[in-house]
Amino acid sequence: MKVLYCAAKEYFEPGASESYDYFNSIRSLGHEVVPFFYRNHSFMYKNFRRNWIPWMNSQLVKKASSFDVLFIFRAGNIFPETILEIKKNSNCKTICFYGDNPYGSKQDPIDFKKVAAFDLFITKDTYFRDELNLFGFNNVVFMPHSYDPSFYGQSLTKEDLIPYNSDVVFIGGHYGYREEFFSGLTDDHVDFQIWGPRWETSKDPWILSKVVSSDGVFGLKKLKIAKATKIFINLINGGNSVRCPDDKPIIYSGAEVFVLSNYKPDMDLVLETGKEIVTFKNREELKELIRFYLENEEERKAIASRAKARVLKDHTSAIRFEKALALLS
Repeated sequence: MKVLYCAAKEYFEPGASESYDYFNSIRSLGHEVVPFFYRNHSFMYKNFRRNWIPWMNSQLVKKASSFDVLFIFRAGNIFPETILEIKKNSNCKTICFYGDNPYGSKQDPIDFKKVAAFDLFITKDTYFRDELNLFGFNNVVFMPHSYDPSFYGQSLTKEDLIPYNSDVVFIGGHYGYREEFFSGLTDDHVDFQIWGPRWETSKDPWILSKVVSSDGVFGLKKLKIAKATKIFINLINGGNSVRCPDDKPIIYSGAEVFVLSNYKPDMDLVLETGKEIVTFKNREELKELIRFYLENEEERKAIASRAKARVLKDHTSAIRFEKALALLS
């Protein structure tokens, strides 16, 4: 099968985004996969964006006519008319995985004409599926986030991980609510590390003492940081995921990392709480869970092991793509 894979070019490399996980996983199934970028931060894109975007859409229409499937990750800069023209003038089936809030949170709301234009529109949260189905978007289905085991499941030596060893780690950008939430979270003897952009802007001395780097971390370095910790804290953005977890519990479970995440009502659709992932509902509960699991290594490792087996069985990007093809047929 010939698949035209359409995504943003930035971070399009192993371990940098779920977008690349999908691309590589579709290739692993034996399909012929060709990338096409709807955003590439080239000279033309940066300086002549108003003209470049219509040109890119016209090129996508021409390109897609010779493919069996067009798979678009997030669909930025793609016009609804582009998808409709592809469907009208070719046999190419159109799929979109939309890993954001379609109603808008950190980004603008999606054009709902675009949602309707696809043969299959995949949303990562049951709430968004139910809302869109309610309003007549019968092409919308729910599938959780996914991961590429060829990257996250790779073996790393103790020597690879020693520079990044920690008791507790958080990876992600600084926001005011995160600074307040994390302040004083761990006991004095606990090695709590924070990695991610903008943390140097923190006003809290306690937080600043935990910041290892205020640069973004990607790829293999990010994987090493996660695998070298005893406890990986995930704090899901409520504006982007309502009932379901974001991508981190899945991808880091795939790396056999013990994940502590804030609770979501449909978490058990992805990982079984208490058995494959541990969740918290407030800050004080998280503090107690950190103390407990730092003292109980065997239980911590058993949960991480079960989580890895679960995501390998149910949540790889290859499994997601095969399910999407089945729904199309």
